[in-house]
Amino acid sequence: MSDTINAAEIRRVGIVANPRVSDGYVDRLVAVLQKNGVEISEVRDDDQPDGATDIDLVFVLGGDGTMLRASRMYPGQVLLGVNLGQVGFMSGMIPEELETGVEKVLGDGFEVQEYRMLDVRVGDEEPGLAANDAVLIKKRPHQLISVDVSIGGEELFAFRCDGFIAATPLGSTAYALSAGGPIISGDAGCYVLVPIAPHALVSRPLVLGEDQVAELELAGREALLSLDGAGPREIPAGGRVEIRLSGESVRIGRTEDWSWWRAVRRTFL
Repeated sequence: MSDTINAAEIRRVGIVANPRVSDGYVDRLVAVLQKNGVEISEVRDDDQPDGATDIDLVFVLGGDGTMLRASRMYPGQVLLGVNLGQVGFMSGMIPEELETGVEKVLGDGFEVQEYRMLDVRVGDEEPGLAANDAVLIKKRPHQLISVDVSIGGEELFAFRCDGFIAATPLGSTAYALSAGGPIISGDAGCYVLVPIAPHALVSRPLVLGEDQVAELELAGREALLSLDGAGPREIPAGGRVEIRLSGESVRIGRTEDWSWWRAVRRTFL
């Protein structure tokens, strides 16, 4: 799903920066914003989920990890990334074109792509959200975990493995891809479940529809659960993790020359 942000709508912005790589870029961004009469609400380099709500746009200086951090800090806000990381699949601009790119955004507006998130529930707790992926992984490096997988309440299979990745279409280009999962088009209404190093002769990723619920139950040892790389938290033996597509989306700004499959080719091929 896509939308358009008009230049006239951008009056007040926030900035999230990765302090390890953004030295000098924050000052450059602030300068071009002030030159164009845009108010800067706050500049953040932490990860506390209490970002300002009365803003029109969040500029993100960093890589994909910083974009995910910003999505937790500013839920529902539009994020426009300047790639200072190694992959930068989620970013809309490159640092060499920072000033010209921002000028173009402020002059012409830009497109916003919405990507469905995951609802991840542990037991009877309130669900957490993941824009990229939920990773259930073994706690001890030398021991496998046993996971019983059910889809829609029906038992499917049991695996001894290092863990499982549940990934959105956006997250299908990240850890899930490294584990042998497919790249899913960003506008697809589905998610993928990928086993990590399964101790089995036959195993394949599962692509699940938007209304299908996956349940992972730990049959033996405890494991760790991480949403978008945050945490992790321990899930005890016998614990259940329920996963489905959320009605919530992460909103990412894209420049006019950005396309999903062009980004895939540029990044991975």
